[in-house]
Amino acid sequence: MHKRLIALTALALIASPAHATGGFQCRTAASPRIEITLAFGHTAGSGLFSRRLRVDGKEIAVDAPQWWLDDDELRVVLTDTQANERLAVVKAKRKGRAYDGSVVYRGKSHWVRCYES
Repeated sequence: MHKRLIALTALALIASPAHATGGFQCRTAASPRIEITLAFGHTAGSGLFSRRLRVDGKEIAVDAPQWWLDDDELRVVLTDTQANERLAVVKAKRKGRAYDGSVVYRGKSHWVRCYES
């Protein structure tokens, strides 16, 4: 009976879902230095569980009420934590191993490159 319990426990651990995570790091090349970090799960319907916006080294509290990722495109809307104001909007297309595009911050568009992390 003891061996059967150990075997069933081992099988349950093997059969459990992986809960893998992934993410992106996006950065501008010029001033202001904008860095966006996103982390999400790889399961169906998973949302962003981590998002950060840093501008010239200063962390800004954000939420991400809208985002889209597929093999060709990454789109993210970052708002303040109350979702009253858009702080940054990223639109980038896959170009090889990276996603290149733009981030609109304070009404100005800046070139941005995003890498999977």
